[in-house]
Amino acid sequence: MYLHLDMDYFYAQVEEKRRPMAKDKIIVVCIYSGKTENSGVVSTVNYLGREAGIKSGMPIVLAKKKAPPADSIFLPADKDYYIQVSMYIDEIIRKHCRKVVQASIDEWMIEDDTSKAPELKDAVQRATGLTSTIGAAPSLLGAKMAASKAKPNGILILDQEKEKKLIDESDVEKVPGIGRKTAEALAVLGVIKVKDIASVDVGRLVETFGRKTGAWLHDLGQGSYDKGLGEEKEQEEVSRIGTLKETTREVHILMEKLDGLEKDPLEWMMHAKKSYRTLTVIFITDDLRIHTRSLSFNHPKQWNMNTRKEREMLIEEFLKENKHHVRRIGIKFGNFMDLGGQTTLF
Repeated sequence: MYLHLDMDYFYAQVEEKRRPMAKDKIIVVCIYSGKTENSGVVSTVNYLGREAGIKSGMPIVLAKKKAPPADSIFLPADKDYYIQVSMYIDEIIRKHCRKVVQASIDEWMIEDDTSKAPELKDAVQRATGLTSTIGAAPSLLGAKMAASKAKPNGILILDQEKEKKLIDESDVEKVPGIGRKTAEALAVLGVIKVKDIASVDVGRLVETFGRKTGAWLHDLGQGSYDKGLGEEKEQEEVSRIGTLKETTREVHILMEKLDGLEKDPLEWMMHAKKSYRTLTVIFITDDLRIHTRSLSFNHPKQWNMNTRKEREMLIEEFLKENKHHVRRIGIKFGNFMDLGGQTTLF
């Protein structure tokens, strides 16, 4: 059986947890473009915001019209912090389950017994204070759709018969992998619900959608949607970011903060047996803009090699080019290479 664990309104829920005083308020996490104070789109909103009609992808200007100022908080997305929380949740899940693939920053696909669902959900909430929803079914598609149906903070376990009924009776646009344009093209063929696909000739599906998508839709209509868990995409970078006690342009203060932040990424590389070729320092200035300065090495660096001189050079380069004070700073390692069994130079 497969389980699909999906964190509830992840970014907004993390921000609720960070801000207890925001209880019973609308939390809107935004991607600001920086052109004007309100330019950009909504990334995630909590359920109070959804009840007010705010949705992901909505322009921030429109979202602010729907949210009373006294009852709402609009925040810039803190992606690096969300990644840290996600990595912590990932560790918890892997302690409880035998085969796990992380599908996104807030979703996990798991192959295990359905009896693990309540235990796993409780473990994540006890460790983080965050709620999640778990769907379980004989296929990954069924598990994901079960999780969507059980949201928020629920568990839905389907046997083969119930899984087929849920998928067959679903509108096609509710199926992961079917977007608006595909749903509109299916409607032209008389397909509204998944079960309607069975009445369309496979040749017509291939002609309309191409060989790969047409064949997938045909299998979906025939009730054949069982695929293995697959392999997890290898992590391409690791980073940490932190807030300074006060905004500054002092190099020694910025360096001291980086010294603390780099410990976790270096430890991760040690255990993962990775060397890196790219070092990046992230700056968030007092105008809330994000800047980066990177350095690539001709020869891979190992986790225990001192890069203090290089970090200081990147900081000085940034301060020379930018007059703003730094509010937050971070460090990122990427462009990994395998070390094999070697974890130290000495």
